[in-house]
Amino acid sequence: MAGKKRKARRTERALPRVVAIVGSQSVLGVGLAERLASDPSIERVVAIDLRPPRQVPQRMIFRRVDLTRPSADQELADVLEVEGVDTVVHLAFFASPIHNATYAHELEAIGTLHVLTAAAAAQVERVVVQSTTTVYGAHPKNPNLLTEDHAVRGSPHSRFVNDKVEAERQAMRWAREHEEVAVSVLRFAPVVGPTAKNLFERYLTRPVAPTVAGYDPLIQALHESDALDALELAVRKGPRGVFNVAPHGVMPLSTALRLCGAQPLPLPGPLAAAALQGLRASGVTPTPASMLDYLRYVWVADGTRYERELGFTPRYSTREAIVALAERARRVA
Repeated sequence: MAGKKRKARRTERALPRVVAIVGSQSVLGVGLAERLASDPSIERVVAIDLRPPRQVPQRMIFRRVDLTRPSADQELADVLEVEGVDTVVHLAFFASPIHNATYAHELEAIGTLHVLTAAAAAQVERVVVQSTTTVYGAHPKNPNLLTEDHAVRGSPHSRFVNDKVEAERQAMRWAREHEEVAVSVLRFAPVVGPTAKNLFERYLTRPVAPTVAGYDPLIQALHESDALDALELAVRKGPRGVFNVAPHGVMPLSTALRLCGAQPLPLPGPLAAAALQGLRASGVTPTPASMLDYLRYVWVADGTRYERELGFTPRYSTREAIVALAERARRVA
């Protein structure tokens, strides 16, 4: 009987009412929670993470769930049921590689299974999953713009990227098995902004930036506010499928480094991986050798589908986002 009542509500409800944000202390999680909690049309925001937010607005509650625990799926399902959650936003992903790759896999790949299992048990109506354009992989035969129809090849040497590939595939497989749920997977281009902290912005804003001699790939940068706009649209409209979320325009990596005031350090091709590994160990760069191909080959995405189907329009171009990043870096310095 309870299940039938839930399904009846699903056909009547056009907009989300109770939204759970898993990974609420991520950059996008904090921004999205603040936006939704200030919206009177949203009854309640359930912030789910290991640590509570600094401030808990009136329409927000915090629930602690550790996605690496074997019982996380049941713990999360209990929270979703008790709070009457209709929309789950899964943002519990690392923005930069960490040294404990096993823990990262537990959180991202296994944790995604826990989130999806809990969503099924609680019979939620919408699931939004964060992904990244790095899942396409950086390859010499990539087209100038990657669409959602292109193969997801990941990176043969990067668990940081491949864990996200695995999480995305789990989400899409689950979507096919649960057609009653609107599942959105958003592949964000690299995000920069006032509070964004990730591998991409750390690479660009260090005094020295390793490059690969003879290569100058095109890159994209998505402003943090545009990423939040796109995420909020997915929560409210519940589109089904995979979507690239990308800015307008691209620029050569060398131009981005110049704008950010970083000094390029060209590494000879045959020795680039070993040199990059040494530079990371010495603290010169945050970029691991496993991400070397992303400094050589193009991996920019076409965001036309999301713009066309959702009415999304990024307010910042790649150049404008990089300039904003450079200004932030100068203020911090």
